[in-house]
Amino acid sequence: MAIMLRAAGAWTGEGVVAPAEIHVDGARIAWIGRQGERPVPDGATVIELGAHWLLPGLVDAHLHLWGLDLSEPSALWSWTPAYRAARAVSDLGALLDAGITAVRCCGGPLGPSLARAVREGVVPGPHIVAAGEFVCSRAGTWDPAAWPLEWAERTGMFADGPDEIRRRVRERLRQGADFIKIGGSVGEHTDVLRPWGNDPARLRLSYGDDEVAAAVAEAHRNGLRVATHAIGDAAVRQALEAGVDTIEHGHGVTEDTAKRLADSGAWLVPTLSLPALRIERAPPAIAEGWKRHREVQRRSLQIALRQGVRIAAGTDFVGPPFTPLGPSAMELELLVEAGMTPEQALHAGTIGGAAAMGMADRIGRLAPGLEADVIAVPGDPARDIALVRRVGFVMRGGAVWKPLA
Repeated sequence: MAIMLRAAGAWTGEGVVAPAEIHVDGARIAWIGRQGERPVPDGATVIELGAHWLLPGLVDAHLHLWGLDLSEPSALWSWTPAYRAARAVSDLGALLDAGITAVRCCGGPLGPSLARAVREGVVPGPHIVAAGEFVCSRAGTWDPAAWPLEWAERTGMFADGPDEIRRRVRERLRQGADFIKIGGSVGEHTDVLRPWGNDPARLRLSYGDDEVAAAVAEAHRNGLRVATHAIGDAAVRQALEAGVDTIEHGHGVTEDTAKRLADSGAWLVPTLSLPALRIERAPPAIAEGWKRHREVQRRSLQIALRQGVRIAAGTDFVGPPFTPLGPSAMELELLVEAGMTPEQALHAGTIGGAAAMGMADRIGRLAPGLEADVIAVPGDPARDIALVRRVGFVMRGGAVWKPLA
């Protein structure tokens, strides 16, 4: 089916076109240029978007499709996988409504199956690349130490020593994972915010150098990328030495480590949104820890920008009540508040996210031959980044998901 989109302008990822016109043929962009430069394709449906601006569908390069409501403490072990999957499908619709047309699920057992369901057209949703369950040391990043060890072992996340790590990587491959997510840093065992640590200056390494190297070598041998939860200079350095592909969070680094990160070509996903919402919604005693992370995140982003680190936008959202899936575009606003230009933030939320997902040849820009994932906002987002939260039109793979009201 041929569709023609007309709008006041378009931010393409490579420049600006105004007034803009996009010709869509099936699931792909056939042409983009100024209005009137080409005739209307035969039989095309013309969609007039008026004063709106077009841009590529947004990418959340770090979230978790868990299908949970974390206000229910027992949900993680008492809700059935089928019920959680149904809730996650609803979350996928909320993401599309907000203009998020691609996501990277950075840990959780539902991810690979959801990715398959979307890929095969069973359910509508953003493009998904998924890690499957975390790979974590015992007493490491995501070990739920307050719960019985027998229950925690059943999650299948634990791996200690190079041999067990290689086994877990192969299990993830068998389960359909698109990449591997490992935990590289952890707070004190008494910390309330244990995966992040109550104090970002007091974190320890979850794995030895040989263990991280084994994870990366086994994943890369099987064609999978590796993402590492790494907060603090030591964890980021260790990950870079091993050759990881993306650093998740990554704050608390020195200028020298940031330069190493830039030189490595790995992507940094800063995830400013999680602490921002937790500060607003968590009890005061817990919010204090998130405030410490927020301040270090902002300083670290400035260091990363000075050193030329490649940045992709991701939120680390999990679900209600603290981090509902959907408002991922707030990450771009926070990146601008922390020192990026609107153009840089848009790049992080489109081209950068697509590259971190391994999909730069398919999505992230408005260009002929790429998938027709197109959204529209009421104005030029390079002038006012807050417009990314006011998505009025969404096209995913050439099909209109959200028509302009």
